Amino acid sequence: MSERLMGGLTGRLPFNKPLKDDEWRDHIADCWRIPRDRLKQTSVLPNPGMAVGMMERALKGELLADFWMYTTHINMPDVDTLVRPALTKMFVVAQDIYRHAPNNLYADVIFPAATWGEWTGGTYIQSERRVYVCDGTMNPPPNCRPDMDMAIDKGRALCKRLGLDPDQVFPYEKKIRMGNGIMAYDPEEVFRDIVRASKGSDADLTGILEVEEQDGISLYEQLRRLRGVQWPAPTAQIARKGGTPRRYLGQEGWAGKPYGAFRRPDGKAKFKLCEQDYSQIKQICSKLMSFGHRTKKGAGPFLIGELAAAQKEGRKSLLEVARDNALPPELPDLEVYEDKNKSLEDHKAEGKYPFWLSLGIVYEHFHTSKTIRGATTMKLVPEQYVEVNPEDAERFGLRDGEKVRIVTRRGSYEARVSVGLDSIVHPARTEVPEGLIFSPWNLSVADSADPTRNRWLVNTTSHRAWDPVSGQADYKKLAARIERI
Repeated sequence: MSERLMGGLTGRLPFNKPLKDDEWRDHIADCWRIPRDRLKQTSVLPNPGMAVGMMERALKGELLADFWMYTTHINMPDVDTLVRPALTKMFVVAQDIYRHAPNNLYADVIFPAATWGEWTGGTYIQSERRVYVCDGTMNPPPNCRPDMDMAIDKGRALCKRLGLDPDQVFPYEKKIRMGNGIMAYDPEEVFRDIVRASKGSDADLTGILEVEEQDGISLYEQLRRLRGVQWPAPTAQIARKGGTPRRYLGQEGWAGKPYGAFRRPDGKAKFKLCEQDYSQIKQICSKLMSFGHRTKKGAGPFLIGELAAAQKEGRKSLLEVARDNALPPELPDLEVYEDKNKSLEDHKAEGKYPFWLSLGIVYEHFHTSKTIRGATTMKLVPEQYVEVNPEDAERFGLRDGEKVRIVTRRGSYEARVSVGLDSIVHPARTEVPEGLIFSPWNLSVADSADPTRNRWLVNTTSHRAWDPVSGQADYKKLAARIERI
């Protein structure tokens, strides 16, 4: 939530505005105290393929360095044939709070960061839009600094290289002595800058500035007393009540009322219809399936090359055609699945992928599953699993709890078979349709740079094809087979 709100996504500015919004871009440039032309130049720079394209460019030698902070490479698609080979070709800097973080396996330089529990005053945002202060409970290890401090100092260094005044762009002082003796920037000072910049957006928080001015209560003290404030809170009256519980309601007294029933000036939603034309499904999918094939690890073809060719030839790219016609990135061998005489061993011997594989999450674990190392959360869902329909399990002789390997055209992972709602494998809460299997990608564990030693690295199986507007890869419609171990 906070990454999106602060403009951490490609092509987005803070407070959910696009980089190509001229008026808001100028507003943010002023708030960042940088020349407006610099941010305007950024808005027109090409970014082919976004995150996935970045990795393809690295494989081609066009991207030489990468800085990883607050994220991990194992949540990206096509980890084995695309992402990890790309990391080996770049100079990689990893800024992380964990000593055994997956990014560190490929890092040339590691910056150790203090966690949220080791420093005082970081603000975080929950999924219900509640901004709150997270006060530390313990001292950080020696030489560890908050992510924010390292980001500011990195920004100051970049200012010097770009001919900008770092004291003007980042006018913050190191006022706080941390438990390990290191002086740190005051996070409330940075937060005040963020709140000022939110004015006029649909995440407007400037009401807490009004409360500070009228009631003499500092920003952080307001957040602590109210146990957080839900944005938007554009007026003192709304801020004193803890913000806006229902995002598209409660705009009374809010000058301008920036949105109606939906987050658009006219209050209406915008839909783009898909034709669902499957007449070219085999032709398009057969081309998309060639990207990231296991026999071509770290090599082409590249989707960014296809994008460039389409632009040059004045036609729609494969990704655009697939999106506009609601096509998946690949197809399973459905005729093989329909053949009742074929066994799992036949599927393997013939190199077929007869099942649909859908990847998702379990709510017991967070994203790339550092929580699997915690005793309590590990008890809830202790290991990687694959849900199999009871009819399929009976047909192919799969036992509940049996260990298997799930294989796609790009990679594989190990899992225990979960059959139906009475499965002995936790969480056992879903019964998938025939021909479909499901596993959570947020149980991925990456303990080694050697793919064969990462039994649960699920995103080795996912496909790199992405939506050409959002950059989102399709983790839901993959072709796979089941192999016994």
